[in-house]
Amino acid sequence: MKHTLFRVLLSIVTIGMLSACAEKGPVLLEGIKYQAPEALVAGVPKIVVGIAPFKDDRGKTVSVLGKRTISNYLENDLVVQGTAADLVTAAFKDALKSRGIKVKDSPVWDMKAETVRGDGFDILIGGEIKALWVEVVSQPLNVKTTAKVQLRVSAADVAEKTIFRTLVLNSNVERQDVAFSFDTTAGALSEALSSALNQLLNDDEFKKKIQ
Repeated sequence: MKHTLFRVLLSIVTIGMLSACAEKGPVLLEGIKYQAPEALVAGVPKIVVGIAPFKDDRGKTVSVLGKRTISNYLENDLVVQGTAADLVTAAFKDALKSRGIKVKDSPVWDMKAETVRGDGFDILIGGEIKALWVEVVSQPLNVKTTAKVQLRVSAADVAEKTIFRTLVLNSNVERQDVAFSFDTTAGALSEALSSALNQLLNDDEFKKKIQ
């Protein structure tokens, strides 16, 4: 009986703390970035890769990356400073740089062979964001975080004006914690995004072109 009463009181206190910390409206989510593998060793640059801005095909507001629900009574949009497309484009650049590859900005590219253009780079990469989302459901002492990323990416040989690789990159991350944390939420989405980008960077056909 005492244990049951304790749990009830603890739940009430926890809900009260969640309520006090929660605010209505969008909440800024910071710190989402590419996480390079710990054992990664950067190579010697041999080529330059042009990165075209990614296209946001999620059908959502460009700055919204997810949703936080607190005890079924309050919801917050989780937003990024800038846009989701900016975030993914920057993460792709960081992923390539971490491998010692030189990167250069490219104009917008529609991912068609006939429109491949190069200005000082050997490989052109462009892509579409199909999913980039993190969902957080906060209950007393039980916070579930689910992050999902899906990208369609094409890589072209500028000299040959041909697309040599097109892949759909998928990644999902799920975790449970006893308390909500912005760092944990950003970390889950960073992990999912990094895992998706690594699928291209570890692809045999792609590695042949960039090494």
